[in-house]
Amino acid sequence: MIDDEELNRNVPTLDLDRLEVVSALGRGAKGVVFLARDQVEDEILALKVISRDSIEKKSNKGVTNSPGNGGNEYRRVSFEQQVLKNFSHPLLPRLRGLLATDKVVGYAIDYCPGRDLNSLRRKQTEKMFSDDLIR
Repeated sequence: MIDDEELNRNVPTLDLDRLEVVSALGRGAKGVVFLARDQVEDEILALKVISRDSIEKKSNKGVTNSPGNGGNEYRRVSFEQQVLKNFSHPLLPRLRGLLATDKVVGYAIDYCPGRDLNSLRRKQTEKMFSDDLIR
């Protein structure tokens, strides 16, 4: 359950000077996820980065004369951030910070070692993941 305090908490803006990108974890339809280390807190994070150009291209793909349609893709990115911000559960990664520059938007979450959810789902033979796999 989400309480009002949790809903209203502020998520910090990421300080790129504190982050060291270790490697790329994967590429998806919306961007690239990097393994990054916060050099001040000495924590490992997953950093999802989406270029503003790709958002604009996806938003305008197949759409003519629709000013402001870029908002649809930005809303999707914002929705991901809001879901991570508003849900607090031991099995979900926490939203650690937001990123917005002239070129990219993104966010950092707790790094969950192992495979990505899609590859785990493809290997799954049961309807539900085991508790050990989830942890």
